[in-house]
Amino acid sequence: MPSWLRDIAIGVVLTGLLVGAVLLARQIKPQLPATDLLSARSKGPSDAKVKVIEYSDFQCPACKTAQMTINGILALHQEKIRFTFQHFPLEGHRWSRISHQAAECAAKQSRFWDYHDRLYGDQEIWSKGVQPPVETFIQYAGEMGLDLNEFARCLSDVEVAKTIQAERMGGLDLGVRSTPSFFVNGEMVAGVTGLREKIERVLAQ
Repeated sequence: MPSWLRDIAIGVVLTGLLVGAVLLARQIKPQLPATDLLSARSKGPSDAKVKVIEYSDFQCPACKTAQMTINGILALHQEKIRFTFQHFPLEGHRWSRISHQAAECAAKQSRFWDYHDRLYGDQEIWSKGVQPPVETFIQYAGEMGLDLNEFARCLSDVEVAKTIQAERMGGLDLGVRSTPSFFVNGEMVAGVTGLREKIERVLAQ
């Protein structure tokens, strides 16, 4: 990536983060995510018997650990499950919000799941820095062949931040207090331990 693009992108993103924080602090009413973005964060047939919604945080170690179990379940029942990711950045995780913003920006370019996997795979790398891992996130986007100008602009887009906040608030309204939390056909399952058993019971009905 050209150094000029990296420097501009980081400056724009940091400015956007400050603006976004101010707007969210003023409690501007969050907006629900567009249907196409929810689709970009979903996989499996839309008419599947089992609908699973995951509320997750990219900086959450338990969420990273849960991915192996989730992937195993989806591989076993890939034609029977519709799986949707919902943003739930935790307040105590320093770089969680910007990581979710980066993932949402990848979703806008139809590469959410690739970016999702990279964030979890490299979680211990990008989550440990003292500075926002903006350059790292842009690097990931470049390696995936995303439009870097659009990606950098999106990283500072307050509307994207509001989408993420809306999903988090929606999760809180549903009783989500920790990550990962799941809903299987509307019924809450906290943690990954009982997820497989719950899905098997629904499929057996």
